[in-house]
Amino acid sequence: MISVIEVKNLTKKYGDVTAVDHVSYSIEESEIFGLLGPNGAGKTTTILMLLGLIRPTEGTAVVNGADIIQNPLLARKNVGLLPENVGFYGNLTAKQNLSFYAELADVPKDAAASRVDKLIDLVGLSDKRDAKVSTFSRGMRQRFGIAQSLVRDPKILILDEPTQGIDPEGTRDMRELIRLLSKEQGKTVIFTTHLLHEINRLCDRVAIMKQGVVIALGTIPDLRSQINAQEGEDFEEVFLRYQGVV
Repeated sequence: MISVIEVKNLTKKYGDVTAVDHVSYSIEESEIFGLLGPNGAGKTTTILMLLGLIRPTEGTAVVNGADIIQNPLLARKNVGLLPENVGFYGNLTAKQNLSFYAELADVPKDAAASRVDKLIDLVGLSDKRDAKVSTFSRGMRQRFGIAQSLVRDPKILILDEPTQGIDPEGTRDMRELIRLLSKEQGKTVIFTTHLLHEINRLCDRVAIMKQGVVIALGTIPDLRSQINAQEGEDFEEVFLRYQGVV
């Protein structure tokens, strides 16, 4: 497999506080990679470094061939981000919003209209293309946020808590969309969530973080095996054991 992200001793310190502590791993093409940990574990700081938005104290990462320190703009160019609290222009329609983002992203005008329509269809909002985004439910807004993150056709997607606050049906739709993007369109997806059952159902591999350190890395079966989890033991219990809570 081809690695599209190589994280090498990535470290971020704020004074005496180490937010991310010498983290190293690779993420492969078309992989759904779960980044899991409690608040303050270092997930968001890691994401900001991968996007080139904050500079590491030590170490580096290579994102789709671009070093985040030497060429942060090029690294960020190939990444689409769905932040935890995504924002839109509520008084504009779905199509108007995406057309505006396409213009900001320098998508050629002759390609922008077609891409906008295809993205709206992709995320299951065909019947809402001319509706104002202010009328969208939380689940619809999250799916629309993925459409926005795909405007530049990036190779890598970072989805920060994409199913938070969504009802079960919306969560299922989001899960199916993420699988489609990864397995059919070849996108590499980094996925953070507090919903442990989503990690269990969706991710190819998982990195569990605690106090800035990756304390476990592997597939779900790998993680279960490493701590001799009993057959049928819920993944939430496995996660809590890694965190030293139980």
